[in-house]
Amino acid sequence: MNRQVTKDNGAALLIRQVAEKEIKLEELSREDLEKIARLAMVDEAKAKFAKARDLARIDYAARREQFLLEAGHSKSRATRYLYDRALTRLEEWCTDQGITPLELDSFQADRYVMALRAAGSASATVNVYVAAASSFFGRLERWGEKQGLRNPFRGTKARPRKQSVKKTEIPSEEEIRVLLDAADPLMRAAITVMAYLGLRVGGLPDFSITGNRWLTFTKGKEQSGEISEEIRAVITRGGLSLKGPFVPLTAQNLKDRFGYLVGKLVMARKITQQYSCHDLRHAFAVRLYEANGHDIYRLSKALGHANIGVTETYLKSLSLT
Repeated sequence: MNRQVTKDNGAALLIRQVAEKEIKLEELSREDLEKIARLAMVDEAKAKFAKARDLARIDYAARREQFLLEAGHSKSRATRYLYDRALTRLEEWCTDQGITPLELDSFQADRYVMALRAAGSASATVNVYVAAASSFFGRLERWGEKQGLRNPFRGTKARPRKQSVKKTEIPSEEEIRVLLDAADPLMRAAITVMAYLGLRVGGLPDFSITGNRWLTFTKGKEQSGEISEEIRAVITRGGLSLKGPFVPLTAQNLKDRFGYLVGKLVMARKITQQYSCHDLRHAFAVRLYEANGHDIYRLSKALGHANIGVTETYLKSLSLT
């Protein structure tokens, strides 16, 4: 026999009785169902208010700037630029949706990723933008700012799958010479420094020469070494300052200019691949490693790696081990 439902049962008690199967939903009167509905609406409103209150306490602009500042210190100015661009793209999409980035949930995060893909962004670009946004929200969590709210990009299903890694193509000495001959003075100096000192493009904006030494900051660390007369001459012949030959360009500026130059040479069939700036660093690594009897310690120091393990992984990616 079904338990009698009394009229004075409160909504919370009714919910407990249904959950514990003391009564069935179909046994409830219209009045009891309305009680439960009102309680659910109140609870939902309370949850929304609590979330809005927590979000209102976060100074988004300040946390955003702190995040970018830390990225610039621990990584590079190029990384900061990329993170800034990724967050700006996310903010623009959120504005179109009538929400703030802090209001994103996992469903909306998936919609944002799908919007990036629908706009024609390459899978690699989408993954970089998602990684940057996820890193920001993860940082908010570690700062204790998310008040229990999860990173909406964690585990997103819309993120493109990583493509299988193909063998790294490295420019030959002949192709580097073609690049140098076709470049303007500034890019000729940049290509020379990357190909014959092995510097990352992110280290070029801070690159300077004093006497017979060069100095820069890359990945948040100081890197320095001796400068040859040949490399020094390329810079001075181009009318560039030894104190800052690539100022005021950013790493992204240099990447874009290099990509444009390479694209023209590929179209003219003067080189075979759409090489990146980092491929010049690869070429340096291969040349130094093979010219010095596979001395991994010397290579690690020249590349500015934190330890030998990083260099070993690097050599595997170049199929040298």
